[in-house]
Amino acid sequence: KVETNTKHYGDPAGGCESDEQAIQVQGVSGNFCSPKCSGSSCPSDVPDGVTATPQCALRSPTGDSFCALLCTPSTWRGNGANGECGTGTCQSIQGVGLCTYAAAEGEAALATKFLLPPSVPALPAAKVETNTKHYGDPAGGCESDEQAIQVQGVSGNFCSPKCSGSSCPSDVPDGVTATPQCALRSPTGDSFCALLCTPSTWRGNGANGECGTGTCQSIQGVGLCTYAAAEGEAALATKFLLPPSVPALPAAKVETNTK
Repeated sequence: KVETNTKHYGDPAGGCESDEQAIQVQGVSGNFCSPKCSGSSCPSDVPDGVTATPQCALRSPTGDSFCALLCTPSTWRGNGANGECGTGTCQSIQGVGLCTYAAAEGEAALATKFLLPPSVPALPAAKVETNTKHYGDPAGGCESDEQAIQVQGVSGNFCSPKCSGSSCPSDVPDGVTATPQCALRSPTGDSFCALLCTPSTWRGNGANGECGTGTCQSIQGVGLCTYAAAEGEAALATKFLLPPSVPALPAAKVETNTK
């Protein structure tokens, strides 16, 4: 049994506050609950044992900003040089640290880009062409009704619109033949679409090339079309749900030897 978090910036395994989403930054293991922010304003209540200061340090491709607990990475102390992450871990990214918690496989995280705080010089932004169809590479921007999604245990990310039932937008990037399915769910109950594919040991973009310029990544016996994510990008924590058309894997049954 996991107790529900009563403060901000907690472990998503214990549930996030009503104004938070579970966030994971590409290149950083683990995830954490994060509220939206405006300017430099972030909720100040933190989990017991945490001394890190919340900062408005994350931004999603749609322009939303999110708070995070920044820390000082240490080679000898997992929760920060001064133990500032409490029961969390201080993960290094772009010269600073983020307080995170271990994430189980099958969880993902709202694709955001990590913004360095004002005290750290920012890296120059790269110019990328904008996507004109759904399910594209977040590096090119997502459609107005999409968010960049990454599933824990699967490398890369992808743009994903919300869905209801089995209804998903049918327009896909050029060269893609995979069919969109309503296959992801966030901890808050929102469902998201994804391009499912058939993983292949000899063809990176799916057994029939169905992911186009993307890669078919295997998870729970099926595949997801994804795109390589640059360090500093994250993805809306969702849980991967097998679609009705894909049989769930049976639970392992161990027979007792009788001979």
